[in-house]
Amino acid sequence: MKHWVGRHVAVLRRDSAGTVTEGTLKAWDTAQEKIVLSPGDITIPFHLVAKVEQLDHTPALNGIGYRVKHSMQFDNAVYFRSSVMVWKEDTLAAYQGVMTAHDQDTVTLSTGQCLRKDEHQFVVRSLRGRA
Repeated sequence: MKHWVGRHVAVLRRDSAGTVTEGTLKAWDTAQEKIVLSPGDITIPFHLVAKVEQLDHTPALNGIGYRVKHSMQFDNAVYFRSSVMVWKEDTLAAYQGVMTAHDQDTVTLSTGQCLRKDEHQFVVRSLRGRA
């Protein structure tokens, strides 16, 4: 299990509640028979571990997005580098663009395209982890 050090894991404990603790495996100490999870340096003795499983937190795009209309929404999309679909009427102008800047009238994508807000619709699809 030492090859999982540095990876995000879930530890199912052998207690009456079957507690699950998630964190990054910081240490697998066979000499002291314990594992250490971060953040918080949570120590779990081997005899309390029922199961350790690696969690796949590969981000994926949500299937449902929202239309960006307000200045703060544009600010957030730029700040979080959200994936955005750009529509011009019924035509898809950009499938997975990333907004890098905006002003009152235009939006700039990471490709360098400068698009007018009044001519395009911007739909943000946020990232999500494992469900």
